[in-house]
This record gives sequence, C-alpha cells and structure tokens, in this order.
Amino acid sequence: MAFPLLLLSGCWDSYEPDRMVYVHGVGVDYKDGYYTVYLQLINLGMLAKQESGGGTEETKVEVGKASGKTVDEAIFNLYRSSQRRIFWGHLAIIIFTEEALRAQGLSHAVDLFDRYRETRYRMWMYATKEPLDKLLTAVPVMELSTALSRLSDPYATYDQRSLFKPVDLRELLIFLNEPPHEAVIPLVGIDEKDWRTNSGKRNTIQWKGAAVVTANSFKQRLSPKETAGLKWINKDLNREDLRVKKGKHKDTSVLIYDLNVHIKPIVRKEDIRFEVQVKAKASLRELSHSVNLREISQEAEKIMAREIENTFKTGLKANADLLRLSETLYRKNVQAWKKVQQQGSIPLTEQSLQTVNVHVKIVEGEKQRKEPTLN
Repeated sequence: MAFPLLLLSGCWDSYEPDRMVYVHGVGVDYKDGYYTVYLQLINLGMLAKQESGGGTEETKVEVGKASGKTVDEAIFNLYRSSQRRIFWGHLAIIIFTEEALRAQGLSHAVDLFDRYRETRYRMWMYATKEPLDKLLTAVPVMELSTALSRLSDPYATYDQRSLFKPVDLRELLIFLNEPPHEAVIPLVGIDEKDWRTNSGKRNTIQWKGAAVVTANSFKQRLSPKETAGLKWINKDLNREDLRVKKGKHKDTSVLIYDLNVHIKPIVRKEDIRFEVQVKAKASLRELSHSVNLREISQEAEKIMAREIENTFKTGLKANADLLRLSETLYRKNVQAWKKVQQQGSIPLTEQSLQTVNVHVKIVEGEKQRKEPTLN
C-alpha cells in the first residue's frame, strides 16, 4: 500500500522565497563592443517591515554588474558571482544609456525579457545619459523600500503632477510595432540639489526630459521644454500646473485636468494635414491680483497651443513624429496612409499641422474667488 506513495511527485525542484535574491532593476550600457548589465537587488523584507509598522532600518541597495558581447551573456557572466539564485519575477525597471540604445540594446534586452517566463510586461522603460550605478543606488526618501522608488512606482508622482506619461514594456511594444514605429520614453537622471537629510545631501531620481527611440536606434534626446506639448495631448493626464509668466496676468496659475483630445486628419489626395482639438477643465491655483476668468482661460489656451506646436516642430528637426500623426492617419484612413507612408511613417512638414484649437474652461472660478486671499 505504501509503494504508490513513492511515485507521487513532490516539490523537490522548488526554491524557498527566503533563499533567493530578487532583481528589481536592470541597467544596460554599451562600450567598446561589449554590453554591461547592472542588476539592482531588492530587499523584500524592508517592504514588509514598513507595511507592518516595523523599524526604520536603513534601506540597503545592492547592484552587481558584468559585461558580455550580448545582454544575455552579460547576465550569465554575472551569475558566476551571484551568492544565491536570482528571481526575475519582480523586475520593474529597465534603464538604457544612450550608447546602449544606439547599439540596438533596446531590441536585444526587450527580446530577452519578453521571452523569459518569470518576467512581466509591467516593466517601466527609461533612458539616461548618467552613470547607471548612481541611478540604481539612489534610495527613496524617508527610508522607503526600493520598491517604492520614483522609477518603479512612477504613478505615485505622476498622479500629482502629470509631466510625462510613464511607459511600460507593453506600451513600448505597441509604439514600436505600429506607425510611426518609434517611441518617446522618459529620460531620467540624478538630482543632488533639491533634497537634504539631517546628515547631508540626498541623491534623488528626477525626470530630465525624454528620449526618442526606435527598435534599433536612438534618435534624439529632448529637454522638458521641447516635450512640453506632449502632456496637453495626453488623454491620461491627471493634473498639471500651467503658469502665466507674462502680461497683465503674470504669476497667475491654473490647474489643468480632464483633457479631451481629438486629432483629425484632413486628406486631399496626397496632401494630408491634421487638426488638433483639445478641451480641458481648469481651476484657479494662485493669483497676485484680481483676474478676469475669460482672459485667464484665453491665456492658458494660447500657452497650451503654442507648446503643442513647438513640440511638433521639435519633432520635425529630429525626424520624429512626436504627436504620432502617422498612427492617427493609419487608424482613421488606412488607404490614405498606404499611399504616402514611407517605412511606416508619413512625410511631415510644418504645414502638416494645420490648426491647434484649445478650449479651457475654468470650473467654479467664482467660488474659488477671483481676488487674492490677502490684498
């Protein structure tokens, strides 16, 4: 009777959670024909302590690195010095240097992690021009777990200020596989000035702009000013501050939210142009003198339209379709797209963006008072 029990399978090939180490972030660099891969390990015990109200032990960050002719080879070279089995199921961040992007590091890394059974599509994609070891060893404020960093939990700050929409692996694949076959991902770096602790300066992660990438190349690095128009065509924008810096309403700011964006292609044979229509709600945030609500709305509309137009022109200089007008035409008039497309993108000139119409409605402006609290 006991003999059949010997044939039952057990958990002989399983690994105890506390006997593994967990990758949280990956950095990919390239130099002199070799990829260098950085692995950031996360201490899950620190996250559990914070959730249970435990102690405030200092967060530890460990980063290993190794090089190889390919990204996969570099990882396997790092396995040689790993002290425990590495688990990849909690991978949340992939950061590429500009050199790695130019060397097709994006396509190599995405292909590798997309195939691996432990990884998920909820991996946030970033570019940087700064040393990866500094980025991956920067710890969150107030001794929070590395799992709650600005890189791995971007919506914690994005919901409060929607400067630039985070991009995960799923979205990246969509952008690169559909016209115009390019993506704009956040450019991040280290800030050493804004925050301090009682023991000195604190290095924190900061958004530095954006990078325009294709599957096999790096196109352009863009400053926050150059990408300012992208947030005003982002249907997922939560809230963003808009400040009037000139004119009689100088130093007045409104909070923009609830965007409704519509991009319409106008096709006249092979002459294709686009109309951008944006509707938004706003609330008064700060003012130094009595204001006229309609004048403030008009000023906000001018600023938003100007930033959208400037971002479009910036894309033209970089040979990039930042507003993804090729995708709009592809979805709304595929026959017209087929006639003019060149390798997935449509030719764009300054005349391609025919009009940008923005309407801003200040909601409950009367209740929020049109005059300063203190005169």
